Amino acid sequence: MIRKILVALVSSILFCVVLASINYTPEAQQQPDTYYWPYFSLVMVYLIYATPVYVVGGVPASMLIEALNRRIAWANPVIVYLFRLIAYALAGVLVMVLFQIVMTLGKLTNLSLLSSGYGWGMLASLLYLHVWLVSFLLIKEKRRVW
Repeated sequence: MIRKILVALVSSILFCVVLASINYTPEAQQQPDTYYWPYFSLVMVYLIYATPVYVVGGVPASMLIEALNRRIAWANPVIVYLFRLIAYALAGVLVMVLFQIVMTLGKLTNLSLLSSGYGWGMLASLLYLHVWLVSFLLIKEKRRVW
């Protein structure tokens, strides 16, 4: 559980740094007398929104996917990876839909706004999956013998 929360925090930071670098306008391209957000401010604003979504939505979704994965007990690691890839992508879309419903207080006036977050939700959840998998390479768990 602690690993999942730490992975959610690291994934949130990575996601926000990449998203801020996409939306940042370099000084050479900035127009005079126009306000542009500084890079660090963009990262902080994105973290305010992304971190709760990762922790409140992503961690429970991850726990559900991993419980389902243990219950099915696939034998082939490639199939396990593909199952996780598809399940996390779908969970990312679902969490993003729920986030947008909460942010608009259930009043979806423009359906194009609803569909704009699906790709970001998928990317965020797949980033979480891969950071989680890398965490097992970095920190090996000790086997518990009862």
